[in-house]
Amino acid sequence: MKTVRNLLFPLLLLLLCGCSREVSPVSALALDRIDAGYRLTAEVVRQDSLDDAAAPAYLSVTGHDLPELVRNLRNILPGELYLSHAQVLLISEDVASESILPLADYLCEDNNVRLSLRVAVVRGGAADVLLENDDEVYALSEMLDQAARSGTLPDMPLYRATEVLHANGTAILPALYLDEFGQTAPAGTAVFSEERLSCFLDGGEIGGGADA
Repeated sequence: MKTVRNLLFPLLLLLLCGCSREVSPVSALALDRIDAGYRLTAEVVRQDSLDDAAAPAYLSVTGHDLPELVRNLRNILPGELYLSHAQVLLISEDVASESILPLADYLCEDNNVRLSLRVAVVRGGAADVLLENDDEVYALSEMLDQAARSGTLPDMPLYRATEVLHANGTAILPALYLDEFGQTAPAGTAVFSEERLSCFLDGGEIGGGADA
């Protein structure tokens, strides 16, 4: 009996440890189109101790649709996937050229995703490259919030974009790009018609000259 007890005790400890996983908060996401489907890149907040500053780490998965991408991301994260901290979703032009309404609906229906999530189109480049360009957590969300307040970029959070897409299939989203200095910068307004990217509006204010 003592031998059995000695064997069961370590096994019980392993089971208890396996049931408790650390939380992996995601601060931003990037979605790109690839030949095999899609690539989802997550900016995960890392903080090794309470005294250390939060720093981003980046993980990428591939899949055929967003549900599969989220499952694959959950499988490779060191802790439980925590999306309620995500404030920005970057999508490439290739993704935006498809219907984005299924993407918006999926995010709105996920209770872990905040409805104030800001979606931005990356102009002339890959979404994951722009995501990884800034080494500060929440730098993108702060830029988009400030641009929305100043009127430089559209103030179009996820819930509002989804509402107007359902109403008439049109919407406007902020656009970003990497400028000649390699810095993330506003790139005008992405205009959607029939749920797909139609053109960009240039200029410092919303409603500048059209760039088809």
